[in-house]
Amino acid sequence: MITEAPDITPASAPPLNAATHPTHYHVHVINTMAEWLPLKAEWDGLLNRAGIENLCMTHGWMTQWLQQFPADELLIVIIQDAQGQWIGAAPFKISKGSHGLTHKQLRHLQLIGTQPNVYDWMTLVVLPGEDETAMIQTMAQAIQNRRWDILDFRFMRSQEQCVVFCEALQPGQSAQAVVSNTAMPYVALPPTVAAYEKVRRKKTRLEVNRHCNRFAKDFGHPPKLEFQMADEASEAALNRFISAHIRYWADKHEKSDFHRFPKLRLFYKNMLAYSQFQAEPHEPKLLFSILKVGKIHLSYQLGFWQGQSYLSHITNFNQGFRSYSPGTIHMDNLVFETLNRQGQRFELGRGDEPYKHLWTREKELLWDLRLFKTPVAHALWDTDQVLKKIMGKTTG
Repeated sequence: MITEAPDITPASAPPLNAATHPTHYHVHVINTMAEWLPLKAEWDGLLNRAGIENLCMTHGWMTQWLQQFPADELLIVIIQDAQGQWIGAAPFKISKGSHGLTHKQLRHLQLIGTQPNVYDWMTLVVLPGEDETAMIQTMAQAIQNRRWDILDFRFMRSQEQCVVFCEALQPGQSAQAVVSNTAMPYVALPPTVAAYEKVRRKKTRLEVNRHCNRFAKDFGHPPKLEFQMADEASEAALNRFISAHIRYWADKHEKSDFHRFPKLRLFYKNMLAYSQFQAEPHEPKLLFSILKVGKIHLSYQLGFWQGQSYLSHITNFNQGFRSYSPGTIHMDNLVFETLNRQGQRFELGRGDEPYKHLWTREKELLWDLRLFKTPVAHALWDTDQVLKKIMGKTTG
């Protein structure tokens, strides 16, 4: 069902679930998959016009995700101007918490792709030239009277978007509610491989060359990067990658998301097939690459080709070849692959792990926004955090 918020004059009181708009906007809230599925052209067209290159925000990705992890309630907000043109959007949903003793009782208002969180960054969609503050206020007003307990946005690219959204719902709370807990390291790439070689870190070049020479000495040739197709052999390789990822985290006495959320396996399998057979040529794609020496799998990576950039998403390497640093060789190969594709930016995924310093010290802060609708919701959240500490678990 699409809920439309009617135009409201200052003299009228807003009905339940309607938004008061600072300018003349038409607001639609998509509540069902039946209404969402036909909107691929409109949604992806809006992303293109807004200059947003993010596979996790495309219609294909969100559809595949919702099919594996259905939301309790969809709240996809579409904003149109007076002529009916799409000028803004926000992909919200409401779901009960996926873990925690009390969190499971709370209704979380989040961006699509959360619980499990499989995106690296997110943004609210506003066309250039529009009044961003007014648009974000309108998005906030469209959901303010919905039934949610916790508003939890994660890894937002814009601090200002978080602040405006917070102030629209709970004025004066942004100093406590908007925080940066992580960052996205990135490399701004020059236009050619030759130009990159001039600015490439000497330590990185020496490290990669040293290990490639070791492979050549021990195996007769250096390792080779291969991109996998959506076929039976690649599915088997994907399963090997996921199993290795589960083992790696189990050895650290932690659980891989593939263990905690078994449907992630099918999600990525379907996204690979979608990227190969259904996505439009210009759309962002999910890529699955393997670094091999002969028939030996050394390293795996799921990454995004975004149109003008590459994003490293999930990685794992063969622990038996740790001394050869296959993950480093793999990542460096992908930087050059991005250059060959005329990419302008290489993102190393959220998190500022030390190994990423081989390629860059540049990073972009990502922002979280967490609001509690009532004191009771806040108290339940705090209770769960205390229980986790007592049980020796990491807080969420």
